[in-house]
Amino acid sequence: MSTELGLTSGETPIANGTGSPEFRAWISLAHAYGHVSKALDRSLTQEHGISLAWFEVLARLSNAEDTRMRLLHLSQALVVSKASVTKLVDRMELAGLVSRVTPAEDKRAVYAALTQHGSATLAKALPLQVHNIRQSLSGLGQDELESLQGMLDEVIRGFDAQWRAKD
Repeated sequence: MSTELGLTSGETPIANGTGSPEFRAWISLAHAYGHVSKALDRSLTQEHGISLAWFEVLARLSNAEDTRMRLLHLSQALVVSKASVTKLVDRMELAGLVSRVTPAEDKRAVYAALTQHGSATLAKALPLQVHNIRQSLSGLGQDELESLQGMLDEVIRGFDAQWRAKD
């Protein structure tokens, strides 16, 4: 059973920094993300036969210009390695959800493009995903959701400023 800090009942913060507000916030964030993403993944897999990762690729591509993205940019958007996104796209291509496109003007660039089947799959899965996300965040009011988004955006900006150059 977990506590409000995301620790199991046998865990206690120790004096080496794991009891700091930053560490406790990190544990809570990781704990919340783990629970929500696991539930979203399970629901999408059971109802639509796609994983949360596949859903995110489909959603990103549907919002991209010409419903396609360079694999490098897709890996950055998903915050995964290029090798991971390549494997993900391989599996999704076999399922007919995406296709690989290499533009004539730049043979080095490889894009993942949304197929009609991918678009239809996203359209079917989206209402369930929206419902599940709303249910997962139903304990928060509109002001709290906006504050949460603002705080998380600030964490991302801080990360980008501090760490992106090191990648």
